[in-house]
Amino acid sequence: MPGPLTVPLFRPILDWTVQSNLACQQSRVNMAQRTASAMPDASGRKHRAIQRAGTDVFLRLGYGAASMDLIASEAGVSKQTVYNHFHSKDSLFKGIVEDLTATLMAPLVLRDAAASTPDRLLRTFGRDLLTLMLRPSSLALYRLIVAESARFPELGGAIYAVGAGRLIAMLADYLAWETRNGRLYVADPDLAAEAFIGALTGRLQLRALLGVLNRPDETELLRRIDHAVSSFLALYDPAHPRPDRRESAAL
Repeated sequence: MPGPLTVPLFRPILDWTVQSNLACQQSRVNMAQRTASAMPDASGRKHRAIQRAGTDVFLRLGYGAASMDLIASEAGVSKQTVYNHFHSKDSLFKGIVEDLTATLMAPLVLRDAAASTPDRLLRTFGRDLLTLMLRPSSLALYRLIVAESARFPELGGAIYAVGAGRLIAMLADYLAWETRNGRLYVADPDLAAEAFIGALTGRLQLRALLGVLNRPDETELLRRIDHAVSSFLALYDPAHPRPDRRESAAL
């Protein structure tokens, strides 16, 4: 049996971890909602209409081809009204992308971790992740962020923090927690979390982004999830520690 393994636990209580990550993820959405709801009714309706129109135009045309005139037209307001609510095209774009990312990612949490098993929880997480990743709205947002990352370099970092960065940190916290419970034996939770997400997604996302992938059916998704979870749990089974993992734990 493996000896004690010291793993940095970034947050002491897993339930708090999930709630904290979800709260951070929702913060921008809630801020936008509070901003709109705090306005007089007519102004709030216009604000939301501009956000909806901007979202549709940016996702459909990209940043370069989108114009404030078109956004105003689709929102049913004047161009000056758009500028009254968002002082520039840049600020409207950044706000929309950050809010979209937070909204899409918010449901992706580790549910009932304390009452579940690693096998069940990782399978549920894997299914939720692949379902989210292959949504047309997620793919459109990803393409938009990549296309405009050079124009808005700071935006890429912010999106990573609430997207992939949040997922890796959340999963790493869970793996560290299960290691302390003795149900897994993970020396490097961050690396293991990143590897598990990579095993799940593989080339699926790239193929979907390039338009060369028909949406996998349920059987194909479950086959991919089963392979990723089974391989991962076999690697980090505390009953069968690998020598390289014992060496890593001793460092």
